[in-house]
Amino acid sequence: MASFPSGVAIVTTSGEGDVPFGLTTTAVSSVSADPPTLLICVDLSARTLSALRAKGRFVVNFMRAGRSDLCLLFASKQENKFDHVAWSRTAGGLPLLELDVLAWAECTTEHELEVGDHVVLIARVEQGAVLSDRLQPLMYYRRSWGVWSPTQAPGDAEAMRPIEVSARDLRWHGAEL
Repeated sequence: MASFPSGVAIVTTSGEGDVPFGLTTTAVSSVSADPPTLLICVDLSARTLSALRAKGRFVVNFMRAGRSDLCLLFASKQENKFDHVAWSRTAGGLPLLELDVLAWAECTTEHELEVGDHVVLIARVEQGAVLSDRLQPLMYYRRSWGVWSPTQAPGDAEAMRPIEVSARDLRWHGAEL
């Protein structure tokens, strides 16, 4: 999986006494647009998992470029990860890393599935926001942090035009028909 580049998110929630918890993940995926649903995968040994299960709600903070230090902190086993981090609460009361993200989604867990050494939490998106469409996302690839750079400007008609591909072209490039 190291050969698959992915975006990076920090998942946050609150535990007993409203104590904030969080972890870094690259295992986030859209599941459905209607209703808006996503999934996250969490290691069964993660300290944040018990709070995620107990609360049944969490925020996915989609990280912006330049915040790998924060992602490393939330990937660590360090206690009190929020002590020296700027954060606020959503209207629903969950921790939000508003200054460090491109967007965020507050979710309610609907299904849980244990697979191997992880649990998959499937959750409905209740609210969220895009905070910047001008900043670049933080990416993770082959154990390195990076930045995604588009090859064309958004809305570039020439880059978005359909291309025609024949069955012969597909066979030539190894695709199955």
